[in-house]
Amino acid sequence: FNVQQQSAAHFRPPNLFHACNMVLVTKVATWLLLFPLGVQGLNKMVHTQGASSWPRLIPLRREAVPVMRDGKVVSHKTSYSGAISLGSPEQDFRVVFDTGSAHLVVPSSACKSETCLEHHQYNISNSATAVAINVNGQLCVEGDMCDQVTIGFGTGKVKGEFVRDQMCFGRDSSTCVEVSAVMGMEMSNHPFQSFRFDGILGLGLKKLAVAPEFNFLTRLKDVGSITQFQFGIFLADGTQSADQSEIALGGYNSKRVLTPLSWAPLAKSHLGYWQVRIKEVKISGRTLDLCQDGSCHGIVDSGTSHLGIPRSNFDEVMNDLSVDYGGAASCAEVPAPKVELVLESFVLSLGPRNYMRPLPLEKDISLTGQGVSPTSFNDDAAPASALVEASAVAAQTANNTKGMSGTCTPRLMPVNFPEPLGPKLFILGEPLLHRYYTVFDWKAEAIGFGLSDTDQNRRLLHANKGIKQDLPEDQVAFMQVVVSVRLRRRDEV
Repeated sequence: FNVQQQSAAHFRPPNLFHACNMVLVTKVATWLLLFPLGVQGLNKMVHTQGASSWPRLIPLRREAVPVMRDGKVVSHKTSYSGAISLGSPEQDFRVVFDTGSAHLVVPSSACKSETCLEHHQYNISNSATAVAINVNGQLCVEGDMCDQVTIGFGTGKVKGEFVRDQMCFGRDSSTCVEVSAVMGMEMSNHPFQSFRFDGILGLGLKKLAVAPEFNFLTRLKDVGSITQFQFGIFLADGTQSADQSEIALGGYNSKRVLTPLSWAPLAKSHLGYWQVRIKEVKISGRTLDLCQDGSCHGIVDSGTSHLGIPRSNFDEVMNDLSVDYGGAASCAEVPAPKVELVLESFVLSLGPRNYMRPLPLEKDISLTGQGVSPTSFNDDAAPASALVEASAVAAQTANNTKGMSGTCTPRLMPVNFPEPLGPKLFILGEPLLHRYYTVFDWKAEAIGFGLSDTDQNRRLLHANKGIKQDLPEDQVAFMQVVVSVRLRRRDEV
């Protein structure tokens, strides 16, 4: 989330400064004379497929990293990433398609930290279509220091500089678009080091970006052949599912949805988030007092592995949903309350198969963490193998209170934001996206939900219990919580 987008007069100077990485070799200089630098000019030169080729389907690969305690696997942290390429010739990357942030971020070849060196790194000097730019979109003059940006996510942060280049889906040069991106000069170990994906492609609304040209959806809208200003996300049930997770760009894949879409209008869209109003929250049919004043909202975030619950009611919800596992093979199989989120004109419902962590927590397992807040990105003390686990304290309390040998606990994390986002803010992450195919329409400013065509939902529709989820998750939140820019141009110093 971007809750502290500051004006230039109030930007904090970063601790470290980097020289601009733009290298103007002869071939690039020649190309610049022939190739216009404007956004529209470059877009016109990029070849794109006809309207019949949209939506473009990009497979997403699920990665699960085990979290160990006392030699035992107690959870997993997960991510879903797809392939893109940057530059000419192509430089390949895997990125998380994240609806909770608004910038394309990849590691730079100038970054020498261990985190960057373990991933594919973008080299601006190797691309004939790349130019280093400042936050205002103008060229970074050779010899000047370029503007810098610091992006804080729910877990982790990146400091980098700006570049304009060509981005293609995978290595398919027939579908490319000009983008303005962030080259990561510093990337926190937590959580980037423990995952194989390289960067993040933010799909938030334009108000979330440091400037309009850095918003990917704005750039995609400029592609003339696109007629549907939508994207759809499908997350398969687990590693043993035959289904392939995917994101559809320029429309959605109707084959991935079992029921008609129900549409919810965006709330507070001026803040830049895919946010909907939540009228009521019910657990086992009981309406919580939390939303009675009409101020509850939920941000649908593909980059968060948990459900985020307002800090004020986190303990209550955690206790209500934590149950004795009773020796079951998986916590996904235990009887547990149904959760209902009442939106404007329909209800989203989740059962234990959607929200429960499959492995029970034993009494001697203690996981700690602070959840998501405007300052959570600064929590670099936790090692990658101990990723923030928001439900830990409440889960341990539930174990001790109920006297159980093991407790099944939901994938929840506390959310603590002030106005205008909070304080009654929910984050609707993977548990919701596993159950519902979700379509994001940035022209109509609405989100559509329909039951995903997954093994689990198909079996549920046929009155069966569905399939068990095979791997648990630990908390990951690739959502902007702060963005600050350091202007370093000579004429403005």
